[in-house]
Amino acid sequence: MTRRPLQSSHEECTQHCLTIVNADRDLDMVDEVIATVPCTVSTQAYDMLLRTVGKHVDKLPTSFSLPAQRTMSRYLSRYFKGFYPHLPFLHLPSTSSDTMSPLLLLTLCAIGAFYGYEHPQGYALYLASNSIVTEALEQRRRDLVVPLTTNYPRYAELPTANPRGLHTDSHIISPHSSVLSSNKDLEILQALVVLAQLTSWVDSPLLQDSLLLTSQLVGLVRDSRGETNWGSKDLELDWHKWHRQEEKRRTLYAAYIVTNLQTLCFDVPPAIPNSSIHIPLPCSAAEWKATNATSWQQARRTGASQNSTFQQCLRQLLRGQPLDKEVSITAFGNYVLIHGLLQQLYFERQGLFCLTSSSPSLPPDLVRSYAAALRAWQSSWDMTSESTLDPASPYGPLGFNSTALVRLAHIRLSVGLAAQCDLTCRDPETLAQPFASAELLFPLQCSHLEQAILQCIYALRIPVRVGIAFVARTQTGQWSVQHAISNFACALLLTRWLENMSRLVEASSMESLEESQKRLILMITHLIEETHLADSLGAEDDDPVRIRRLAVAAVRLWAETFKGIQVFEIVHTIGETLSFVAELLEKRNAR
Repeated sequence: MTRRPLQSSHEECTQHCLTIVNADRDLDMVDEVIATVPCTVSTQAYDMLLRTVGKHVDKLPTSFSLPAQRTMSRYLSRYFKGFYPHLPFLHLPSTSSDTMSPLLLLTLCAIGAFYGYEHPQGYALYLASNSIVTEALEQRRRDLVVPLTTNYPRYAELPTANPRGLHTDSHIISPHSSVLSSNKDLEILQALVVLAQLTSWVDSPLLQDSLLLTSQLVGLVRDSRGETNWGSKDLELDWHKWHRQEEKRRTLYAAYIVTNLQTLCFDVPPAIPNSSIHIPLPCSAAEWKATNATSWQQARRTGASQNSTFQQCLRQLLRGQPLDKEVSITAFGNYVLIHGLLQQLYFERQGLFCLTSSSPSLPPDLVRSYAAALRAWQSSWDMTSESTLDPASPYGPLGFNSTALVRLAHIRLSVGLAAQCDLTCRDPETLAQPFASAELLFPLQCSHLEQAILQCIYALRIPVRVGIAFVARTQTGQWSVQHAISNFACALLLTRWLENMSRLVEASSMESLEESQKRLILMITHLIEETHLADSLGAEDDDPVRIRRLAVAAVRLWAETFKGIQVFEIVHTIGETLSFVAELLEKRNAR
């Protein structure tokens, strides 16, 4: 399929810039830099931040002080350039620091500080934003509970107290009636999404915060289940109503994605199950980025309509049927659906573990069913005009990020490895144990194994073709954390499979391998020969040794892609682990 030409995203970034207060005065160099960022912190917004933080000063470190206004603008810019493209749930054309609550603005600046590599300030801002979010949640809970202290609930009210059985106090609020109806509730949820994602990836002491924030996030998501207005005619005609509703929808999907990523990373049960998602898939990037009603209507006319819900599309994929073109036009939609398939696989694996913990193989019929679902998803990705392997594409990085997840899905389908890829621990030596363990992690004839190995080769091929050194120096700003998570699993599977092949060849010969296995080894060999590690493979006449060296070279290449400065500890830990594994395997091969 012909892809649209990739264009510079500079215009897209600058069109959302806000006018700086006192813009009529001469601008110095710093002002000119601030004026080109997607969003700045205005004087009015900064004053609100100062007042809000002042109310919580007793809960913050004594050394904390709010950074200067220009510094906060820099952090906000880094959020929009670093984090936002990977989870675009804020509607930029209608967003400004003046319209955000201090709670949300402070949260975005906190993660922006990390993307600016100012980690100490990022942690300080995290403590401040977390304190304010916690207070907002407590106030929300009090607002729901306090009315119950002054009136009888319906189920406990005596008939004599209200003979007609009716509540006369209009201020009674049912705890079941909230559907994120207020903008305040929505911004609390958005802040929780960002904080839960942040604390999942940064230093391990905050992992418990991440799980706590997730539980609070899930509570707000459950409150939104009464929403029924997703497809009303008003939304088809009114751009302002539409983008507010679409922002709410994307925020709910962002919450779902964040909790799913925790499942993939920490092997914890999904906090938001697929069965609870009953909303339409996100709209196209063109509609979402439209800056006014006219361009929005034009985007809707030129693009296909997106009416199908998550449930409809997921069921169709699970039947092995590719989505219709009208349904598969958005990268965000495909991204959500691959999360859905991964969650389904998680529960299939859990069911298998309850029956038998000795085999990593799912029943053959089930494997065939999910293999068809993944092929159907791939077909949808291929048909989507927004899909691209370029993380800097003007369509955003979601298409590229989806490829990391589909590789992980193939691995989960074939051999699982969820427990071996649990990144709760941040100790490289502990994480390296499955790479060198004497335990047989999976049999040679495991279902769907060769397809999973092929996905591992594809994963390594991207940084090799782009350039290992180039990726190491640029991936932090463009590649999402899920690529690191996926590459860790790919490295583990490929290493153990090559070790199995080496033992088989050592016991017999290369002729004992199947033709498909030989082709996979040849693909890996050609890939390594494209790199600076080509000479490390050794003589071609010693097949077992050469295959083991392929494993070392592959892991070392992956490790080198993580040599650059990192935003998050978890990515650094994965890189350190792979470097440790490469040294470990090198020493073992030298014996």
